[in-house]
Amino acid sequence: MDLSATRSTAARATTGTPGAGRAWLITFLLLAFMLINFADKAVLGLAAKPIMHDLHLSPSQYGLLSSGFYFLFSVSAVVVGFVSNRVATKWVLLVMAVVWALSQVPVLGGAGFGVLLACRVVLGAAEGPANPMAMHAAAKWFPNEKRSLPSAILNMGSAIGVTLGAPLLTAVIVHYGWRWAFFSLFAVGMVWVVVWAVLGREGTVVDTAAPTPADEPAVPYRRILLSGTWLGGFAAGFAAYWTLALLTAWVPPYLENGLGYSVSTTGTLVILPWAALAVFNLAQGAVTEWLMRRGVPSRLARGVLGGVAVGVAGLAMLLFPLAGGAVRLALLTLAFSLGGIVFAIVLTVNAEISPVRRRGAVLSISIGLITTAGLLAPYVTGRIVEAVGYTPAWVVAGVLSVVGGLLAVLFVRPERDARRLGLRAG
Repeated sequence: MDLSATRSTAARATTGTPGAGRAWLITFLLLAFMLINFADKAVLGLAAKPIMHDLHLSPSQYGLLSSGFYFLFSVSAVVVGFVSNRVATKWVLLVMAVVWALSQVPVLGGAGFGVLLACRVVLGAAEGPANPMAMHAAAKWFPNEKRSLPSAILNMGSAIGVTLGAPLLTAVIVHYGWRWAFFSLFAVGMVWVVVWAVLGREGTVVDTAAPTPADEPAVPYRRILLSGTWLGGFAAGFAAYWTLALLTAWVPPYLENGLGYSVSTTGTLVILPWAALAVFNLAQGAVTEWLMRRGVPSRLARGVLGGVAVGVAGLAMLLFPLAGGAVRLALLTLAFSLGGIVFAIVLTVNAEISPVRRRGAVLSISIGLITTAGLLAPYVTGRIVEAVGYTPAWVVAGVLSVVGGLLAVLFVRPERDARRLGLRAG
């Protein structure tokens, strides 16, 4: 009996393929989950000026408040990743969303700096695993060759969350005060919890290009995390997340305090990078899937594409402080949007080099370490702004992105690393 032929045949089959309609319903429920996730993050930046005024905060104190969201973000992402190996993702996501909603409530009751910081720490701990858990849940509904588009759609949740949420939250802030903006997110979060409890399901896809869990090699985490694909993806993801953290925490106050725009105008302008990110994410998913169907290797369709995007965003970051008017806004939009496509790419290529039994933990470790950039970026930027202004802070972000993008182009090679780890035939 030809065992290699048998394994090849099995590798092409999808175990327990679910209906396409149910798969896409789950995908769009997860999209709503990610939408709320990023609205929760963005509200602090949108309310930065009144919060700093009411609580008498310096830029470095506001930076600490923004970084507080990430104090337990990375740790919880890793811990929950291991939990997801044993607990159905439906229930993991449900508990996370309940905590998100409840963490908004104390802000309404006259919370000062300490309570607000504590609420942001709790919120960050519950939101840390959001992206990898959503990706892990979606991966159970799609085979590998069809995951790029749903992954990109889930990453659009960040852009859509702010694009839809920014004007609405800004209107609440202007007319009712910043505390009510936080409470409105509690209400939206609880609606999602009810809908997910009724409609959420666990997927049944095992894989299409790898051995079944029973036949998989026992690959140590160390080998996965020291592979070129993981390290290159981490470098690009860290740089892109540094930029994303600044977009959430510091771009709104920069538009108001640095460029002199009003609160309402800022609420509109801040949509531009997020709207562009939504377009770029959707385009990346469609282009990558198109290339993969035509036999283009994942190294090019995912690794090189993502690395170039992060590098170009870094160049735009270095240039926009030197420009003015519409050109500055265009470059700012590009700088804070294009690199964001790498998050879906990083998680997808990491799924390629991870056994099914390790995938949830590997994705969570990846996000947990990448998002340490969120812990550092707002506070470091606050110190820089307080000392020498905004421009040097943008230079730091730009250099990180150029270097991170280059490393991704050079080292992300998922097919090669999957073979080395025994997950693909030689």
